Amino acid sequence: MPDTAVLPAPPGIGYTLRRDRCVIEVSPRPPVIRGRLTATGGHWTPGSTLTITLGSFRTPLLRRTFRDELTFTAEEVDDDPFVVEGRVAGREVKLRGDVRHRDEESVVVWAAGFVAPARASRRPAGRVARLLARRRLRVEIAIEFVR
Repeated sequence: MPDTAVLPAPPGIGYTLRRDRCVIEVSPRPPVIRGRLTATGGHWTPGSTLTITLGSFRTPLLRRTFRDELTFTAEEVDDDPFVVEGRVAGREVKLRGDVRHRDEESVVVWAAGFVAPARASRRPAGRVARLLARRRLRVEIAIEFVR
């Protein structure tokens, strides 16, 4: 595992996101395209906060829809079952899933759900990008967190 795969957790934080073991896929409904996000960092304290800093989409069309670096935050996260309600780019996110693996050193979580349509009047470039901004997006995550 490369040295940069695991970033140090801030003090008092339970787990740190392992970048090379993080998959975040987004697709609009109906599923015309699918995009994958890269994570640049994150941490999770079970029963408390979850923060994931997302890089850009690998899919150019979704990259134009969400131009900025995104940060997903949730104030309270249940870990059995794994339930996340938070915000990213001004949109509400609701994910439900479960903890797939847990030991003394790591936790693997999987969840799926939806991102609500954008309410802001910010106009992305292009007709298709504007259409995607107004649609509900399906999100599926599989992430490993380590101590």
